[in-house]
Amino acid sequence: MKFFFITGLVLFFSVGSYAQNDPTKASPDYLDLTDLRMVIRGKGSSIDESGLPEKGKLMKFIIPIFGANPTLGAFYGVGGTGAIFLGDPKTTSISNLNASLQLTTKNQFVASVKGTIMTANNTWEMLVDFKYSFFSENTYGLGSDYSQPIKESWNWGGVTTAALGGAQPLTFNQTKFYYTALREVADNFYVGIGYHLDYHYGIKDLALDLNAAEPVVTSHYAFNTIKGINTTSYATSGSSINLVYDSRDHTVNPYKGAFVQFMFRNNQEFLGSTANSDQFYLEARYYKQLSATKPRHLIGFWGIGHILTSGKLPYLHLPASAYDMRNRIGRGYVAGRFRGPGWVTLESEYRFPVTANGLLGGVVFVSSTTTSREAIQIGDEFLPKLKLFEANRLAGGFGARLMLNRTGRLNLAMDMAFGQNGAMGFYFAVGETF
Repeated sequence: MKFFFITGLVLFFSVGSYAQNDPTKASPDYLDLTDLRMVIRGKGSSIDESGLPEKGKLMKFIIPIFGANPTLGAFYGVGGTGAIFLGDPKTTSISNLNASLQLTTKNQFVASVKGTIMTANNTWEMLVDFKYSFFSENTYGLGSDYSQPIKESWNWGGVTTAALGGAQPLTFNQTKFYYTALREVADNFYVGIGYHLDYHYGIKDLALDLNAAEPVVTSHYAFNTIKGINTTSYATSGSSINLVYDSRDHTVNPYKGAFVQFMFRNNQEFLGSTANSDQFYLEARYYKQLSATKPRHLIGFWGIGHILTSGKLPYLHLPASAYDMRNRIGRGYVAGRFRGPGWVTLESEYRFPVTANGLLGGVVFVSSTTTSREAIQIGDEFLPKLKLFEANRLAGGFGARLMLNRTGRLNLAMDMAFGQNGAMGFYFAVGETF
């Protein structure tokens, strides 16, 4: 309930602040004095002298990707970001797509395309999130407390199992296809439908060993077995109804406004789902400027709540931390670190310019994550029900921003984040986290 109350406040204040704005609200009304392109080419450069946005002009960057984070280990590849105004910039928000190909030292491969498309005059807003990967992911059971299902030797169906200390690794192939189309029905308000597919196959549970003298049963195997779900391949396929309020002045790097999305997703076996289920998803972002003359000096709020309301989901398709479009919320923990039938993460970020010309900026952020868990009874092992907000995991960190293209507000984001119990990660991307 805390999350829904906060989201309601965000929506109330954002509607009051921005619903009466003039029609030019979609146009970026602030430009930094310089960006990396202008610095590299020098004062004599003729590129983008005005910096004003133009309809149909593609702003793009292709950059090498390298670094390390808790999920991928060391990774390398190539990433591309494209941004364009599909209509008059005075009445149309910017569209953007991010694409990447990555290889990692954990023998993983990830290809993805994701972003937001805004048609002329913001008549349609489309959200896309496509991914194919051969991936490995460490899982840690259910809930955000310290009572994970596999923590010490315990009884599984009358058989004593060996202890698993820490992560339970899985490898799998994954196909993800999310597409949502929304039509504006009133100023800043959109209604639309979507289709969502999550498909995992070729799943290998590396810690599972049922033939050992003391069998090792993992959380993934135990959960799916209890629910009557296949442990090597499963899909969740469904349609959604969406309500969106979007008053952001920019979809890539907002300086003001709000974004609120309510989604009800229905997954059905006739659409290819392994099991029927219903899910509720709520996301809210709000940007409050702290300076009238320096719009980049602001504080942002971000929250996501994802809840299984009926039916059953496979283990990897349960709501989980950092399962947002960019896998960034709750920076500091691996994606999927906290998992359960309900998940909520709340995050706040303070953003500020470092140099007067806008080339460099900085951020400081904090977050709190909570997940729920059903009561679990397997043999002699019992874990009580865990409600949302009963156990919260904190994280925080800091980062730097380098402005690549001032017209499209495309910046290079580099963040260092820390969680509890030694969790940490470095994040490298083009575009703001939210």
